[in-house]
Amino acid sequence: MIRASGASSRRKAERDLLPYQLLMGVTAGGIGGIVTVLGELRDELGFSGTGIGIMVASSFVAAFVSQVTLARLADAGRARLMATVGIVLSAAAMGSMVFAESLALWVLSRATLGFAGGLILPGVRRAASVHDPARVGENLGRMVVAETTGFIFGPVLTALLVWAGGIRAPFAVFAVAMLLFLPVALRLPPDRGLLDEVRRATAFDLIKLRRLQGALIMVGGYFMIIGAWEAVLPVMFADRGAGAVMTGLAFTMVAVPILIVGRRAGRLADRVGPVRVTMAGLVVVSFMTMTYGVLPGVIPVTAAMVAVGFGDGYGFTAAHAVVSRAVPEHRQAAALGLMGAAEVAGAAVAALPAAWMYENLGSELTWLIVGSTVLVLVLAGWLRIRGTVPASGPDAPAPCV
Repeated sequence: MIRASGASSRRKAERDLLPYQLLMGVTAGGIGGIVTVLGELRDELGFSGTGIGIMVASSFVAAFVSQVTLARLADAGRARLMATVGIVLSAAAMGSMVFAESLALWVLSRATLGFAGGLILPGVRRAASVHDPARVGENLGRMVVAETTGFIFGPVLTALLVWAGGIRAPFAVFAVAMLLFLPVALRLPPDRGLLDEVRRATAFDLIKLRRLQGALIMVGGYFMIIGAWEAVLPVMFADRGAGAVMTGLAFTMVAVPILIVGRRAGRLADRVGPVRVTMAGLVVVSFMTMTYGVLPGVIPVTAAMVAVGFGDGYGFTAAHAVVSRAVPEHRQAAALGLMGAAEVAGAAVAALPAAWMYENLGSELTWLIVGSTVLVLVLAGWLRIRGTVPASGPDAPAPCV
């Protein structure tokens, strides 16, 4: 009977969270798809590598700003409005890319798209975190799977559209797709959690919580690997004779394990504690990253990336639950917005130094330094968490009456 009740509860969660998963997937797909055409944009429009870098950075900066300053509004019950505005802005940004010629307009469009993503994601993650306090990890794992699915299929669809209709076709299709999802945003299920009734300017007051500090250090450290991947791996693969297809396949192979273990990782985090699962997963990621420079060719590195993908699937999924449980229920979106900001900041901080190290120090030292740095930060985050107690979730202390 208990098992049947648990299965029924999971099916209900799947139905309730499906609109949020769809929204997460299409948002991630649109953002991830643009990466596929950056090289073609450079060649067709005559942009410099620096110009492409500024374009990408503008999206990161805008996403950082929106998540730090506006994620808190989802805690006040504005998630539906934020998702609606985010979709409209995304569609407008994609639509402008169909006609954009100047670098300035491309930078503005990418920044708008990043800002829009920063509006959508915290509210979606909050909905999953407050849906069932006993299954925070599992439900946030559903969001991770949806986001990963978008990042996998967005670039694939973009490549097909470029082949069929030219470099501008993906932006037109994604703009229309975003608008088609407006009814989903307008009909998002109501927020089930406690709402934040205090008017706040930012979410920075949460930084004083030691447990959240540790979680953000872990997440920011992990995303340094993501920044290094984007800056170094495509160049390293090209230097080793791999073409765009092989490079794209390698990145896809990293994401597939996350799809396989995402929800299972969330359940494990709920059962044994998200901090343990996060530590185990990210330590594996750190050590495997150190092997990239010493492994020969491309295929062995891709195999190591698959192992990293399994570590990601457990460590990064559980990290969502660590962040969620570090703050009270009515501050979930604010904390998850800070998590998104830490992701962007970690990737941005690592990308340029990693590219410089690869060019000047070689692959062995580059990946040894990147992996070691991430390992140190993961351990530093764990030390900040050690000795603290969750602020929400089933293992949080009961409130004093």
